[in-house]
Amino acid sequence: MTRHYDVAIIGLGTMGSFAAVELARRGLTVAAFDQFTPPHGRGSHSGGTRIYRLAYPEGTGYVPLAQRAGEMWERAEEELGTQLLHRTGMLYMGLPGDPFLGEVQKSASTNHLKVETLSAAEVRYRYPAFEIPAEYAGLFDVRAGWLDVDASIASSHAYARSLGVDCFFEQPVRGWEATPNEVSVHLENATVTASRLVITAGAWAGELLRSLQLPLRVKRKVLAWFDPLRPELFAPDRVPVFSFSENFAYGFPHVPGLGVKMAQHIGGSYLPTADGPVAPPGPADLDPLAAIAAKYMPRLAGDYEQARSRLRHSATCLYTMTPDDDFIVDRHPEFTNVVFAAGFSGHGFKFAPLIAVALADLLQQGKTSLPIDFLSLDRLLQKQESRSGWASDDSDR
Repeated sequence: MTRHYDVAIIGLGTMGSFAAVELARRGLTVAAFDQFTPPHGRGSHSGGTRIYRLAYPEGTGYVPLAQRAGEMWERAEEELGTQLLHRTGMLYMGLPGDPFLGEVQKSASTNHLKVETLSAAEVRYRYPAFEIPAEYAGLFDVRAGWLDVDASIASSHAYARSLGVDCFFEQPVRGWEATPNEVSVHLENATVTASRLVITAGAWAGELLRSLQLPLRVKRKVLAWFDPLRPELFAPDRVPVFSFSENFAYGFPHVPGLGVKMAQHIGGSYLPTADGPVAPPGPADLDPLAAIAAKYMPRLAGDYEQARSRLRHSATCLYTMTPDDDFIVDRHPEFTNVVFAAGFSGHGFKFAPLIAVALADLLQQGKTSLPIDFLSLDRLLQKQESRSGWASDDSDR
């Protein structure tokens, strides 16, 4: 590889694939590398679908970003020629006084979002898939929905190639070096040079940016698919993306051939390294999901024992967590020609096209007009100075 590129990208998963498209669209020559062939089972994108939501309990700073990202997804659909964002809405269910529902409602009120409040009877009437207790309530985020992960990544790769991006899969990066005018990306048997570098390496970002000592930790998460007893009740035109306040358990409409996907956003186990073995899902991971399905959705998989038997498939994915669960999107403090995005903490996929624009702006202009100051590296370093170590709370929120 003797060609010199304008930009090299390490990591061609969620963020890297969209960054490749954005940079090539701006007329830059791009070489992008990934040690796997995304989509794959070692990324935070694993599992086929991801939630797109607007009423954001993680903080109102994300709401304008999610709104803008939604517009970008719709533009991407036109460019890529395939539907990616399915606006089915999202239904949050729990006790009216539950802090989680309160945070969703507060986000909606603060940002003037269209969110409907439903009684338990109204939820059961509108969506007979759910049998929530009479004292529960529902909040319906009208403009939310779900994203097709595999189609998003595969189509962005194809579009990037059509724009002239050189994509190299199954190509591990062993390291990189930078000077003010050039970066060198070291592969197993070659070195590639470029004027600038983007690092979007998911669970491997911490290792590639080890000089910064980023407080990133890799967490194993489990996904499960149930074979529905009444598939017609869980069809995309009959049920939205849904969630329950217990551990932020969530699920998606039925996908024929796959089932109804469920997972829990809260919890999970930390791994010592992204390179080590990832234990397959076991009873400790799957039994709580079966219990939630039996409690609130008996038409999905019956009672608890039936639900365990109707588990069709399970898988793992890897979250890369920051101490405050907010992303890091910034320029490298030592090299102005290096930018990175990391630590998406299990809720980053929906922002992929927006993060791509932010990275391209930072690389070309040193700044972006997008309101992402709260995602800077500096804010995290300041928090580290005020407290040592990690919080004892093990939540993903």
